[in-house]
Parts: sequence; C-alpha cells; structure tokens
Amino acid sequence: MIQIKQLEVRKNGGAICFLRDLHVAEGERVAILGPNGCGKTTLLRVLAGLEKDYRGECMVAASARDRVYVHQSPYLFRGTVLLNVMYGLRSRRISRRACQQAAHDWLKKMSIEKLAPAKTNNLSGGERRRAALARAMVLRPRLLLLDEPLGDMDEAGCVCLQSALNELDTSTVLLVSPTELPPGLVDRSYRLTPPRS
Repeated sequence: MIQIKQLEVRKNGGAICFLRDLHVAEGERVAILGPNGCGKTTLLRVLAGLEKDYRGECMVAASARDRVYVHQSPYLFRGTVLLNVMYGLRSRRISRRACQQAAHDWLKKMSIEKLAPAKTNNLSGGERRRAALARAMVLRPRLLLLDEPLGDMDEAGCVCLQSALNELDTSTVLLVSPTELPPGLVDRSYRLTPPRS
C-alpha cells in the first residue's frame, strides 16, 4: 500500500520531516510514534496528497478518492452531527436513506448515536473527535490517516476507536502519536526521529 524511501520535506531551509524507509502492507495498521516536531503530521500530509513538495520516493497505492485524513484538530461543518457523518457519502451520490443508515451505524460504533441531532458547535473536544472519526470511517477508505486520534479521548473513547478500527478489516490505517498506544490498536509501530537540518 505504502512504500517510502529517503523521504525528506524541507521548509525555510531546514528539514522538517525525514524518513529513510517505510513499507506498509495492504490492510495493515501502523503507528508512527515520535515527539512533537519530528514530522509526524507532515508525513501524513504527504501521504494524503496535501504536501507535494518533498524529495525521495513516496508511493501510495490508493487513489486520492480512497484516502481519508483526519487532522489532530478535526474540523466539523455547521449543522448536526448526523449531517456531518453523512457528508462524504452524500458527495458520492449514495441515497439519503442509505447514508442515514450508515451514519447512524458508525455513530453507534463510536458510542455517540445520541448526539446525531446535536449541533456541532455544542460538542466537547472528545465528542468532536468521535464525530470526525465516524465521518471518516463511514467511507471505509482504502487508506485511513489519523493524526493523534486519541487526543481529547477518554478511556471509553479509546475502546470505541479500537473496536471501530476492527470493523475496517480491509482498510490500511496509519496513525501518529507522540506516546505509546494501547495494546491491540495497531499491528506494529515505527519510531520517527527529529530530522537533522
């Protein structure tokens, strides 16, 4: 799914991300661990196709349409939680009824089904994150990129995320975190170190 060799991103004359070698197989769940400033978010932006100014090789088997990136500070549209989770499906011209059913299913998986009619501006940080994750996972993307998905999440939220990821048995998942992750969340971890300028 992902093959990276000698990937380097430079800004303002200095390296902000360097990754010598990384291979991620189809359907694998991999964590990229490292301290703040080591380039984790930049790596996800490259994989999402949002950062195109880099050196080295970065090959991703999934098309842009089949990649979904959830930012560490997820943005939700105005309106209800349900409409947010339905958004991606509706843009793919899936019937409204099928979109509603799928959105409700994923809200239930994330244990926030009661929030379906709630306005997004009234949500807590953890609720916003769960809603954003449901909106991403309902699409069952071929490649799911998660930037610090456990931020703002309590223990129950972490359990929900792990259970929900298990439902995405054909998706390749790459998530980044500054700290070690709960057992069973990923298949393996890779440690990213701050680049040398």
